[in-house]
Amino acid sequence: MAESSSPNATSQPSRLVPAHSQQDAQFARAFDILRQAISNHAFPSTSIAVTQHKKLIALKALGHFSYEPNSAHITPDTIFDLASVSKVVATTSMAMLLYQRGLLDLEAPVAAIVPEFAAADTNRSDVTFRMLLAHSSGLPAYEKLFLRAKTRGELLAAAFTTPLTADPGTRAEYSDIGFIILSVALERIADEPLNRFCQREVFGPSA
Repeated sequence: MAESSSPNATSQPSRLVPAHSQQDAQFARAFDILRQAISNHAFPSTSIAVTQHKKLIALKALGHFSYEPNSAHITPDTIFDLASVSKVVATTSMAMLLYQRGLLDLEAPVAAIVPEFAAADTNRSDVTFRMLLAHSSGLPAYEKLFLRAKTRGELLAAAFTTPLTADPGTRAEYSDIGFIILSVALERIADEPLNRFCQREVFGPSA
């Protein structure tokens, strides 16, 4: 699940195919868990679909656009903005495939592949691939790099020199910058751009 998800500002009556008539009985427990999560403010709403053998057997929308008392209900065709999905389905998948093929050593220092990363701070030499994947590298969660970088090269230079806010491996903090650096390292290991690799190996049709 992405670390943030917010439905669009408007919602219309569902145009999707009605789900199986027995879904409320068959998935009662699952629906109750989701309702409880909404009550606990884990998230304001959710929309789920379940298929089996290419047949839709459940389609359910629960909750509201926000926690505000007058917030509108969502519908099964409400559009959600799922933040950072590319980290999970692209960059992490690429890392898994390279690891499976013996090309990625999780304990190897990132600076061995991206020496620019350690040029400004020798402490960065202790940052491993495992730390980037686990968000424990010591890099900050977020920096407005776009305010001082106009090109990809400038963005990467800014990411490589962003100061650590903790010693490597001592704290977990979700970091966008860490995955920017990780993507560069994976591209160098694969000798191929991330988007091209993922299109062929992850998103493309299976053999």
